[in-house]
Amino acid sequence: MHASKGLSLALFGGLLMAGTAPSQAAEISFLTHWGPDTVAQLDAAIDKYEAANPGDTITVRAVPFGDLLTTLRTSGGGAGGATIAGIYDAWLPDLVKDGLVSAASDDIAGDTSANWPEGVVSAASVGGSLYGIPNEIDVYALNYNKRLFEEAGITEPPKTWDEFLAAAEKLTDKSKGQQGFGLINSWAAGVLHPFASLLVSNGGDLIVDGKPMLDSQAAKETFELYEKLVTSGYADPAMATADANTTGPFLDNFVSGKTGMIIMANWWESALRGGMGDAFADVATAPIPVGPSGDKARSISYSWMTVVNAQASAEEQEAAWKFLSWLNGPDSGENGASAMGEILMAMGILPSRTSDGEAFADRLNEPFLEGYTKTLADAKPFPVVLGGQEFSESLQQTLEALQFGQVSAADAQANAQADATEILERNAQ
Repeated sequence: MHASKGLSLALFGGLLMAGTAPSQAAEISFLTHWGPDTVAQLDAAIDKYEAANPGDTITVRAVPFGDLLTTLRTSGGGAGGATIAGIYDAWLPDLVKDGLVSAASDDIAGDTSANWPEGVVSAASVGGSLYGIPNEIDVYALNYNKRLFEEAGITEPPKTWDEFLAAAEKLTDKSKGQQGFGLINSWAAGVLHPFASLLVSNGGDLIVDGKPMLDSQAAKETFELYEKLVTSGYADPAMATADANTTGPFLDNFVSGKTGMIIMANWWESALRGGMGDAFADVATAPIPVGPSGDKARSISYSWMTVVNAQASAEEQEAAWKFLSWLNGPDSGENGASAMGEILMAMGILPSRTSDGEAFADRLNEPFLEGYTKTLADAKPFPVVLGGQEFSESLQQTLEALQFGQVSAADAQANAQADATEILERNAQ
């Protein structure tokens, strides 16, 4: 890694607002939340691009995931800062409203529409305009420890909520400090996405046509499921602390065999492999159990994308889109894969470009990831709405209060629906 691509932990707001205008139009910067190993892979791809495009210079910087949206919101944009940023698609409507991201050209929009699934393109668009190039897609599945299942006399993963609760009971052994199911707290997406996956697998929805649906019967049953997991002792919130890197007790307890089952996304594979070593062979995946109001196993899905700073100069924006088109295109990697796809697959993340799915077919059919790829067809995209992050953080607080016994399931449902209604109506104005 050459010096101009050093890893910085400066906040994105500082990156956008600080600094002077680049001395060359093709000097651009790429902001990501990825860790050092992944940034090194991105640097290698950039070296290849720069060799083929003399004079173009791309600098990589990283910020902690937890700081990314806050600094995007508070910075207000800046012509002298980061040209490209990776974002979670649920943030897009607010960033577009605030004028922080640039719409793609018709050529790039057409190429993206032709080479990515319609739902993924839709999640990267607002008002019919594409605002970035999609890269990763994530879905959720039940992860379980086969060794613990065998010790508990469980012969197959649970398919229904009744089977799920029965398995959680058998896997719970307080004398060993072992819980049946691992909840997550202290991290908004980590709290919300497993709950949402159980909700949609119970026939429910978080939001429909901009309106919260947390007052439904399906939602009622999902809140009650969480309450039962905690009050029965099958899930211990003291073992659930995590952050966007899954560090802390949530990871440690599953890795060490103290948690029998969790609901987690496919990108978690790299953390599991790194933490478990040979014991990773004990991990298996299965569809989300179906609730009493559900008709089939479903999951929440979400995607990420790279966007271009709307406050950058026209020359910088042009150079940024050119690089992103190459990075996500079939000529930047090996054997028809994109360089972005190679980076994502190294983390156990599903690339969303259609040709990447074909290029990595063998890898995607390995047992761990196959459990996720099979769920894609029936997955429900996480709602992309104005105020989406505020909605997520509010529901996180309600679910954490339920986890720690501070509210009942009935009160959690009522509070969640009331808060969501106020947040979405206010942000839609």
